[in-house]
Amino acid sequence: ECASGRITGMAALLRWEHPDQGTVAPMEFIPIAEETGLIIPIGNWVLKTACTQSVEWRNQGLPPLSMAVNLAPRQFRDESLLADLKSVLEATSMDPHLLEIEITESLLIHDVESTMRILTGLKSLGIRIAVDDFGTGYSSLAMLQKFPLDTIKIDRSFMRDVIGTPRDTGLAE
Repeated sequence: ECASGRITGMAALLRWEHPDQGTVAPMEFIPIAEETGLIIPIGNWVLKTACTQSVEWRNQGLPPLSMAVNLAPRQFRDESLLADLKSVLEATSMDPHLLEIEITESLLIHDVESTMRILTGLKSLGIRIAVDDFGTGYSSLAMLQKFPLDTIKIDRSFMRDVIGTPRDTGLAE
């Protein structure tokens, strides 16, 4: 939080430490996991691990911090997503208001009706919803107003272009 300098949240980042290749970037293995369907168990493991860690830190006396976790498109569209999330929240005792699910802007505009149903289900569980990398897709601010979103994370390439003029900085703010 820029105004106070306090840490208010964190994000779970997935990395793969391969025994021979070293660190494999997510851009290399996530598309394969998505294509093969392995993203569902991987994503569930990430959710459970992130929630477990958040609860452990809280039990150690740290303040309540939000935990952001990205969902891959296939994971977002999986019919068991809401049941899986509910199960993870119950198994870890994670406060759902501290969990923030991040989805991409392009995911929002693909099958709007289905997206709205899923987002409404997430909100009914008490989970916060963020749009990550906003400004890289084709949605409009008017379209974003239709969805039950808590946070919009503006893509850095967009921010790099708007810093400088008062009009553009105002838009970003």
